[in-house]
Amino acid sequence: MVSSLKNEWALFWEAFHGDEEVTEVTKSAFENGKLDVLSLNQVREITKALIEDRKRINQKLETLTKEIDLNSAKLESLRLVGAEETETMGRIHELNDMGQAFAIALQKLDEQLRAVRDKEVEIQEEEAGI
Repeated sequence: MVSSLKNEWALFWEAFHGDEEVTEVTKSAFENGKLDVLSLNQVREITKALIEDRKRINQKLETLTKEIDLNSAKLESLRLVGAEETETMGRIHELNDMGQAFAIALQKLDEQLRAVRDKEVEIQEEEAGI
């Protein structure tokens, strides 16, 4: 149980913090409003980092979904034999909460990605003289 909880926490923590170097660059650009002063290459690097973060969160969501499915099957089995199901239900609720947190993180990431892509298009148009 403790090992499982440690693994979950590690998953959860990594989803929000991911690669610290990439996250710091992205975080700094968004918090300080410096997205406007970045070069096209810098914007592309941020886009790439955000896409990688998005990929990681999606993978974690898939893992959570699989674990929820396994626990749901376990719950059905417990109900069939009349065994105690409180622990399994608690686990399913924990996993759902984690999934919601990942979904919120993914939504924020998508908003950042959209802003960066808009900035990339803007820079390309400026360079093309449009």
